[in-house]
Amino acid sequence: MDSPSRGLRLAVCFALVLVLPAAQTPPTLHSRDEWRVVDKECRDVSPAQAKIRACLNLLSDRRLPTAYLAPITGEISITFQSVRDYGNAIKYKQIEIERTSARQSSSSGEALPASFGAMSLRYTELGTLQALNRQTTFDSQSDEARRGATEEQNSYNLALQYNPMNYRAYRYRAEIRSQFCESASAAQDMEAAVRFAEQAGDQDAARDFKRVTLGACVPAWRRD
Repeated sequence: MDSPSRGLRLAVCFALVLVLPAAQTPPTLHSRDEWRVVDKECRDVSPAQAKIRACLNLLSDRRLPTAYLAPITGEISITFQSVRDYGNAIKYKQIEIERTSARQSSSSGEALPASFGAMSLRYTELGTLQALNRQTTFDSQSDEARRGATEEQNSYNLALQYNPMNYRAYRYRAEIRSQFCESASAAQDMEAAVRFAEQAGDQDAARDFKRVTLGACVPAWRRD
């Protein structure tokens, strides 16, 4: 991907400074339909770089209720991913997770099972972004690639903490474990992926998982 323009880089930095303070400022609710505003001023904007600028501008609006910060940040992450800027996609996915986690922690009562499933999905998405960034940025034998793979595995571990039946997280973690030369653990993860996919009624995924050939061991990644 071409380097973003100076204006876009400044907008990114500006939004990173504002997003957390904005969440701490008591919001003044808009009289308009906030979700319609999010669609009009962020989700529906094109092309991608214009959309990123628009979403960043909306994110810096301190009048915006905190409930909208995580979805907007997630939209920014998706858009960076669409233009293969995986570094920024990861950055904003992490901010989305932080904002969602903070909101859940501050809300009264226990979190609903659906919220755990959503967090598990976010961590799975973070792991896949880290995989794409590793595969497109680093030599597979490098220390950077090994560190990236470790971060990716940690994301899948967190995904499975939130939802122990997340079969795609098992599938992706099996790939990493195989490359770390942990064949037994990788095989266990693939068995879990197939089992939970079948239990969820996703027969297509289960069938695909049974046909998977995991990546080869990378000797430079072998854990001591």
